[in-house]
Amino acid sequence: MSRKLIWILTVFMGLALASLIIVQAYWIKNAVLVKDKQFDQLITRSMIDISREIEQREASKIIMHHNDPLSADSGFISRSRRAGPLQPGSAFRDPARDTMEIGRMNRQEADAWLKNRREFIDRVIGSMFLLSPEIEKRISPVEMEETIRKVLNETGIDLPFEYAVIRWNNEMAFGSPAYNPAAEAEYYRVQLFPEDVFHNSNFLSVYFPEKKSFLFKSLSYIALSSLVLTLAIVLSVAFSVVIIFRQKRLSEIRNDFVSNMTHELKTPISTISLASQMLGDKSIPPEVKNTEQIAKIITEECRRLGNQVEKVLQTSVFDKGMLKLRLGEVNIHEIITSAIENFSIQVRSRNGKISLSLMAENFILQADQVHFTNVLSNLLDNAIKYCTRNPEIRIETADKNGFIEISVGDNGIGINRNEQKRIFEKFYRVPTGNVHTVKGFGLGLSYVKMIVEEHHGHIDLDSELYEGSTFKIYLPLKDYGNQAKDQDTAGRG
Repeated sequence: MSRKLIWILTVFMGLALASLIIVQAYWIKNAVLVKDKQFDQLITRSMIDISREIEQREASKIIMHHNDPLSADSGFISRSRRAGPLQPGSAFRDPARDTMEIGRMNRQEADAWLKNRREFIDRVIGSMFLLSPEIEKRISPVEMEETIRKVLNETGIDLPFEYAVIRWNNEMAFGSPAYNPAAEAEYYRVQLFPEDVFHNSNFLSVYFPEKKSFLFKSLSYIALSSLVLTLAIVLSVAFSVVIIFRQKRLSEIRNDFVSNMTHELKTPISTISLASQMLGDKSIPPEVKNTEQIAKIITEECRRLGNQVEKVLQTSVFDKGMLKLRLGEVNIHEIITSAIENFSIQVRSRNGKISLSLMAENFILQADQVHFTNVLSNLLDNAIKYCTRNPEIRIETADKNGFIEISVGDNGIGINRNEQKRIFEKFYRVPTGNVHTVKGFGLGLSYVKMIVEEHHGHIDLDSELYEGSTFKIYLPLKDYGNQAKDQDTAGRG
């Protein structure tokens, strides 16, 4: 898959995710609005029911205040038993039952019954017209709060509320202690005693301080599920995109590795093949063949080929976690001196020089001599290969806060800052186009970093493009080999 197609796919998935998030947000917003509208409708009906309940309470009080004419007249007690007592909240009996009672009476009894009934009704209506205009005298704060709570509970709303009874001139008659007319809340109002003819209008105002939290809480399960699902999709897509780009990069590195390996292995194989042909060519006299020189070339190229294969094998061992360091007491300064001797011929052949400054006082460490020698050899090899002028290599040691610092500097081509954080990656080489002027697999610095870290150390790089590079290795001075052994013994115990 080409990089362009990957980017197109990434943009498409990003747009799809953005659309999904927008749709989810729009859906949740609409759900909140619908829930809010349903809540408003429910409260509006409840406020009407509260007004009716208060009016019925007052009517019941008035009716109960006046005795039923039949129950007061002993002459009609026997006939009125079947009719039953006057029910609270109702000004009249059932008309059908009253008609039946009247039908059982004689004319005089019926006239007296109707007269008493009319007087009773007149008294009730008269009392209603004589009600006090002061709302406080018609209903108490306790009755008001009980009525509101009763109706809301019947509706299924169990929320804290604040209320106030407002007179016709917008003055507050009474209300709950925490009622605040300036609160940032939605107020619900209903007229009290709407059937009054001559009295001024009074209103009940109610608001719910926890309305918003109630609405969000009622949708929290759906919103949370939607959020978790959306987040899971976003993370999955992001992870997939990262994996795609990583696989693409690994594919490019693998292709570059195969290309480099082809160049690296082709040269010694071609040289060996040519030398073998010379040895087997009978047309060339033996005294002219220079058998010793040809054998030396074959030996050198075989060694070079073996080194390249060994690097790949070592990296494979690292990947499988099978590397076992053979720790022993080593002299770091002796290893450095030995490594310099192996490269001195190459440096002199290019009119270069190597300077030493071995200032560390603690240079005896527990380390793997073979692998650490390879580390220094890789760094020196890079210092020579990546130099376009007379190489000048500096090797220094110093004591640094419980570590020994080994510095290898050069005056080579340097490394771009954008590439510095990737040069320790396996198979990675600084891009130079399709030009292979410097041979290699991109394994050297990866190997160096792995060996240093296996010795519980770390490596830093300081480099400027065209001004050279300096690699600094820090190895701990403590006997971590014995420490690891002690930890292993403790773990077994």
